[in-house]
Amino acid sequence: MTETSKKRFEKLIDGLKSSDREVKLMSIAALGILRIKKHSEALCDLLSSTDLEILAAVIKSLGQIGNPDSAKYLIDFVSNPNEKISNEALNSLKKIDLSSVEDVIIKSCSADQPVQLRKKIVEVLSDYNDVRVSSLMNEILGQTRDPELLSETISYYIKYPSPERHTSLKMLAGNGNWSVSLTANLALSRLKDESAFSQIKRLAKSSNSDVRQIIVNSLNYHPIIEDRDIYQILFNDNRASIRMASLEGLCLFAADERIKIIKNWLSLEKDKNIRIQLVKKAASEKTPLLFDELFKLLQSTDEELQKASINALGEIGEKIVDRILLDYERMPLLLREQLLLVLGRIGSPKASYLVKEALFAKERWLRINAIEATVNIQAPELIDALLNIVKDSNTDIWVMATAVSAVGRINNPKGIELLIPHLKNKDARVRANTIEALSTYKWEGLAEACFSMLKDRNDRVRVNAAIALWKSGHSEVFAELEKMSRDRSRWVRASAVFALGQIDDPEGIPILIRMLHDNEDMVYRNTLEALSWHGDLRALIPLLNEANRGRLKPEFYEMILDRFAQTIKE
Repeated sequence: MTETSKKRFEKLIDGLKSSDREVKLMSIAALGILRIKKHSEALCDLLSSTDLEILAAVIKSLGQIGNPDSAKYLIDFVSNPNEKISNEALNSLKKIDLSSVEDVIIKSCSADQPVQLRKKIVEVLSDYNDVRVSSLMNEILGQTRDPELLSETISYYIKYPSPERHTSLKMLAGNGNWSVSLTANLALSRLKDESAFSQIKRLAKSSNSDVRQIIVNSLNYHPIIEDRDIYQILFNDNRASIRMASLEGLCLFAADERIKIIKNWLSLEKDKNIRIQLVKKAASEKTPLLFDELFKLLQSTDEELQKASINALGEIGEKIVDRILLDYERMPLLLREQLLLVLGRIGSPKASYLVKEALFAKERWLRINAIEATVNIQAPELIDALLNIVKDSNTDIWVMATAVSAVGRINNPKGIELLIPHLKNKDARVRANTIEALSTYKWEGLAEACFSMLKDRNDRVRVNAAIALWKSGHSEVFAELEKMSRDRSRWVRASAVFALGQIDDPEGIPILIRMLHDNEDMVYRNTLEALSWHGDLRALIPLLNEANRGRLKPEFYEMILDRFAQTIKE
């Protein structure tokens, strides 16, 4: 850690003592995002605050940091009369690995404590398969009659079945409270109790969707081979969240059964998110038996589903190449375009033959996708064909833009001499892609070409030239990017910010921080993204300020701050 970084940490610590409430709140949030364990000590000193907003912020940050030493303080706030404080403390405890402080948590769950507090503590401890925790659960089973506490406690034995509890659970299975009875039967079913299995199977068809949701969530804690009939019912549930959760049960079936289920399910499923997960499951099977269903999904108008299907078909491999070749010429153009990407992932000699033909097809997107396939396959005859495309001045301009970019990715020795003429191509996309491609080679003329292109009329060309210059050791680019960041065109400003995000240099951070005040959302978003990838401490408080301003949706800022924290960690 550099001295500069240490000083910035010290500034945040000092902010905890500030008389300015906003500075204090920002410092608390920043320390939580940084997730450095030793900072929890300074935060714990603020747990005596009477300001509920500050108190909630401290508790949240302690959970983010995850220091087990702070658990003994957090446990006291679980019973706080203020619901926000209580929930924040509970959530924070769940984020901390409590293995080293289990005794402290267990002690706070004694019989003289309020039922609601004990329920929350049981919830916190439910993930710990430990003899001390099990002993506490057994103790509570014999002590309480409260339905909520009983249900929470019994749930522990769904995750961690205990034959010693069979008799107790059998008695509770007949409890008058439906939640207690259901949970007890679920726990008994983990012990392979036939009566409990029959009861759960019957309830899996219940008209109450909440009951069915509880069942599938509980089975997923500890699925066993005997659950297959129940999962078969849940696979066809009319509630999407239940079907999604039941995907976890596919692992219980033999390969041939699993393939049959996925095949049938894919043909019937309407929910996009479930379909994508099913396609991912299909990809892991790597079997041609699922070809027809995946092939149909290639024709989907949903881009995400289409990409998932291309990947799944690619995973099947050479076993489907003959099947594709058989009908390829008779297929609609859009389908052939997608299949070229599939063949690129497979990369067999037969696939290479078809890709080579497509490189010189009349249709633009056939050629573009064939170029993408060429980069993946890297067969010598395909590389030669690609280089010929770049050499041909009559090549379609969209195809040329893709081809010069591809030459940068294959790093072929012949690439430099073929790319250089395109630095003066009349099309800006080709020029931009060409300078980017040349930056991947050791070319002596790169710096001179880049300085020349910094004067190009197109902003993307200038940006790519600036990035290439920086990669080759020239920091002069920041003056040009700073100038572009003040341009009247939002597209130019957005391009400048993008470049500053790509250039991993602290010199660009002040420019990016200033760009947080840009009125154009496109520029603003690019700036937030760029700062998150850098993870520079100077940007943390400005990013938190922006999150508080709430110009965009909260989820976007959450994603940005999470990425920032990950960058800091790495």
